[in-house]
Amino acid sequence: MTRFVVRVRDVNGREHTPPYFVARFASNPGPGEASVPALARLRPGVPMDLQIVDDRVTLTVGTGTSGFSGETFNVQKVGGRWLADMRAATISMQGDTVAVDVVDGIVRLAPTVFIPPDQKVRENPRGLLCEPGQGWIYYGAWLINPTISRLRNPVVFDSATPAGYPSDATKVNNHGSGNLVFLEYGFEGTPGAPRGPRFLIAVWAPRVVLDASPQVVVFYTPPTKVTDYPADAYPFLGRYPYYPRPDVAVAPTIAKDLVQPYAYLAINYLLAGYKIIPQMQAAGRNPLVIFPVHPSSNWGPLGTQRGLSRLVKEVVRFLYGHKLVSSRMAPTARLSLDAGRASTFPKEGLFDDEPIPTRWALTVSAFSNGIDRALDLCTSRPIDETLYDPAIFSSPEATLVESWREIWDIDGVADDGKGAERHLRSLQTWLKEAERRAVRSYHSSEGMRTAPQGLVDRALVETRPAKPYKGIFISEGSSTDKRATWVQFSDAALQPSPYDPHHTVPAVAFGHAAQFALP
Repeated sequence: MTRFVVRVRDVNGREHTPPYFVARFASNPGPGEASVPALARLRPGVPMDLQIVDDRVTLTVGTGTSGFSGETFNVQKVGGRWLADMRAATISMQGDTVAVDVVDGIVRLAPTVFIPPDQKVRENPRGLLCEPGQGWIYYGAWLINPTISRLRNPVVFDSATPAGYPSDATKVNNHGSGNLVFLEYGFEGTPGAPRGPRFLIAVWAPRVVLDASPQVVVFYTPPTKVTDYPADAYPFLGRYPYYPRPDVAVAPTIAKDLVQPYAYLAINYLLAGYKIIPQMQAAGRNPLVIFPVHPSSNWGPLGTQRGLSRLVKEVVRFLYGHKLVSSRMAPTARLSLDAGRASTFPKEGLFDDEPIPTRWALTVSAFSNGIDRALDLCTSRPIDETLYDPAIFSSPEATLVESWREIWDIDGVADDGKGAERHLRSLQTWLKEAERRAVRSYHSSEGMRTAPQGLVDRALVETRPAKPYKGIFISEGSSTDKRATWVQFSDAALQPSPYDPHHTVPAVAFGHAAQFALP
């Protein structure tokens, strides 16, 4: 007999009681008889004796109606120690009792589906479209080992007759350097699941050894306007986030001609278009990246300290728990989309005792009107607890505030009615609240996007060429303590580019900001 006790809590340490906890194991019914499969239901916190014969038990945390995702994992005696093959479960010995402590989460792999490319689609696929090739991938999310025009540091020109922004061509070999993983955060959106809001989250999971307190970059985009994205209303379980364009209910369309706007928003920024991930890799960083994809201009709790704190905790728990990332070794597990079905591979059998980090080095980045969300985070704001259950969508603010090290302002346009004044004052206040903080600002020439210039010392601003050449110039400066840096490009300096000047900024700024060491 081996005595087990299981306990379950959430990422905040709050006790969580799942509807059931099941143990499956091999048992011996009697002397001389062959072992047989056995099953037992365990009550959380109540020790139970199990007659196991091979020092291995499979445990399942039920999901029920709570919104939690549940887990299934193995506990096995390895080299005289009990270990789990899922890091969100930790094992300790309490006398002769094997104590299993599980952190349950509210993040899961987003559903995926493969539809043959020439098959007409007439309704919501209710999952992310996948395609085969050299393996399987989400539509359009291939890693292509691009060449990045990395901004030089410093940025300013060394010529009186410059052409284009000063950059160096940098080849990025990013195939195998990480996984793009789409997650659902919140309640499960499938039929028959508990009704409640959930958000699509794109995550870059680096396949490198991360720091013990991993670098995490969160990116906020401009609002997903209903003119460009399928409109949906709370609790966002209809057209958000998988409904395609064109509208297949009006004009059935073959699968290869479809675009899922919400998912492609992340794919375009991170990999296919602006290449945020390759930009940072070209600068020598490969951080964990979290990209919230919000429904119909509604950020819900994701633009608050408590909401983002919970999101980061949940994503870190999921990625470390399922061994997609690691701070000890290059990860052995990976995202699998084989046959269009999302899973992690291998699902089981990787036993270790690596702890899940409880702290991280956080960078919050935002582009254009997305800066309003970054500015919102600079102060404590409530979440609407009538719409977003704090047991699911909230964590203490301290974890986020203490881990927050950088703001990357990518041509931010504060647009809440106070504009430039709010933009500058929020960043000034945030910088003063802690020493290990930095603001990196990058702006085109248009209007109030120059507001963060007030963060830097005018005596430390340099403009080159001193006399603009065909409208081309770049100004760059810093504060005396170097905790704030500021770059302003003339519109002509951001050409040639496939984008207008405003949209060229995110295509170049991430690779420059990532060259600075974390404060």
